[in-house]
Amino acid sequence: MADCLEGDCLELKRKRVEQTKSIPAYETLLNIFERLMDVTAEGIDRVRDQLKPMPLSPYMENKFQEGLPLVDRKNFPVSDEAFDDLLDLFFSRLEGFSTAIDRDLKVLAEKRTDGKISGKRLIDQFVMGSETFLPYIFELGNINSHLLFFVLRSIFKICLIPFQDTLTEELMGLWEKGECPICGFPPDMGILRGEGGKLYLHCAICGHEWKYKRMACAFCGNDLQEELKYLEIEGDEVHKIYLCHLCKKYLKVIDSRSLPEGFHIFLDLEELTSLHLDVIADQQGYSPGINL
Repeated sequence: MADCLEGDCLELKRKRVEQTKSIPAYETLLNIFERLMDVTAEGIDRVRDQLKPMPLSPYMENKFQEGLPLVDRKNFPVSDEAFDDLLDLFFSRLEGFSTAIDRDLKVLAEKRTDGKISGKRLIDQFVMGSETFLPYIFELGNINSHLLFFVLRSIFKICLIPFQDTLTEELMGLWEKGECPICGFPPDMGILRGEGGKLYLHCAICGHEWKYKRMACAFCGNDLQEELKYLEIEGDEVHKIYLCHLCKKYLKVIDSRSLPEGFHIFLDLEELTSLHLDVIADQQGYSPGINL
């Protein structure tokens, strides 16, 4: 399962976004999120001819069984020209959203004109991980790193569409890591589903979901129960925060068993609208699994 990017599922997500906008603190963030949803759908149409399903090759299967993610982060099924086209598309559709965003887009446009950055170069830096990515973008000028992160993450999701159905259930059953089996990035959310509350992790980057051990840290693998705990939020049966005393990281978790029957949950949206959980975890001295 992965984040909804198009089709009927995307329409359901749009309705959830509109419902959540009733919370004033999230309105601006949700407006940006909604704009990115629309541009992502448009971007998929732009490069759809390059998004053919990726069959599972013996090389990919052997690599996966050795504990490596399915995708070689630097070998994508879209061309370098497509990266540039997608980057230009996102930048153009975000124009006029706000004065601050327009200022950042102007800085990036100047760098693009100078030939100092390209879509492929940005995405290469992005997929190497945030520790590499952040110093690189800081060289681009005083721009909002979160904005560029969200744009590149959206492009990355488009690039990984061919891999969404590549893995068999048998292979997925062999994956026991807290890193995404598709792209190798850490999770930003978890969700409890089904009888007994099985834990599924949600990739912070590509949006893929995979089953994980409930009583273990998703970031360091620690399964010592005395070093793990979870926080419940008073008056909130849905949200929890899993804490690891060893690596001092936390995971926000949704208990779907506490939601009304038929309620549609979208974890990329939930991650954005649960910032109060990040504040609580930070006050306790814990950090997220992925830092922007």
